[in-house]
Amino acid sequence: MSIRNWPTPLKRQTNWWTFAAIILASGAMLSSPGQRTATAVAQIANGASNTIPILHSRQETGLRIGVGDMVQVTVFDTPELSAKLRVNADGTVELPVAGSTAVSGMTPQEAGDVIAKHLKDAQIMIDPRVTVTIADYATQEVSVLGEVKSPGNYLLLGPHSLYNALSAAGGTTEKAGGDIMITHLADPQKLETIHVDSPNYSQLQRLTNVTAGDVIYVSRAGSVYVVGDVARPGEFSMVAGKRLTVLEAIALAQGTNTTAALSRAAILRKTDDGGARIIPVDLKRVAQTAEGDQMLNAEDIVMVPRSRGRAFVDATLPALTASAVGSAFAAMILLGR
Repeated sequence: MSIRNWPTPLKRQTNWWTFAAIILASGAMLSSPGQRTATAVAQIANGASNTIPILHSRQETGLRIGVGDMVQVTVFDTPELSAKLRVNADGTVELPVAGSTAVSGMTPQEAGDVIAKHLKDAQIMIDPRVTVTIADYATQEVSVLGEVKSPGNYLLLGPHSLYNALSAAGGTTEKAGGDIMITHLADPQKLETIHVDSPNYSQLQRLTNVTAGDVIYVSRAGSVYVVGDVARPGEFSMVAGKRLTVLEAIALAQGTNTTAALSRAAILRKTDDGGARIIPVDLKRVAQTAEGDQMLNAEDIVMVPRSRGRAFVDATLPALTASAVGSAFAAMILLGR
């Protein structure tokens, strides 16, 4: 085996309206570590295209030399032509005696072949044997931001997939949304979107390539809010972008209380002009017939008011049942309310 064919040795691894207004006015801010990352996140926030991505055939190539990397060039049995060199901004290295040669974007083996040819063409050596190794990487970080457990910049050497990058960041959080957006350094104006609810999502993760300089942003799931006379009022995420119905939201809130006025429930929904509109919902009829179970939008608020009459019955009935008169009075209240 010739020296130039040696394998590369480096492979690394109170009030409803007050409460509603507070919720509707709430927001989240995302800070990013650098100008490149900030530009990518701004592009995502401005609403880039959400077209379904095409499966990419992952190229199993070796590590590529990048601008700023330090490479060790070794010319067999000729130490005076060997050196450790930094790749210039134009992608070239300055070889001892032989001058400038482009190596950026090549594998170490390809760079060795190019340098050997350059030495031969310059009539410096008749049959040069050159090996190149990458001594120090300068441009191999990938930024993983948004709803991941450990957002930040990660060193991923060689060809990697979206799955590798998400794994490096600890995986997604329970509030991750339905879209993962990738801005590629090679084409920053084109945003690649991966839909989590795709039937082939697992395959998409492994076949979607990420390279040095890419920015990966995991969106936050939209939320709905259930407030009022329910067991556990609060915020509930649409996990992986899956929308919720009214009954599903009520179930997540562990159901309504006995004092709830089911027929007077409503959805409070933001409008495009920044206002809000109220959509009446008869929970009692919906629960009985399964008709009218509306699909909720992100930031919707399901409001379940308390029934004053029912609250009075619950508070007084136990004390009244001790006597016949009390029982009759209680029956009158139940029938007349």
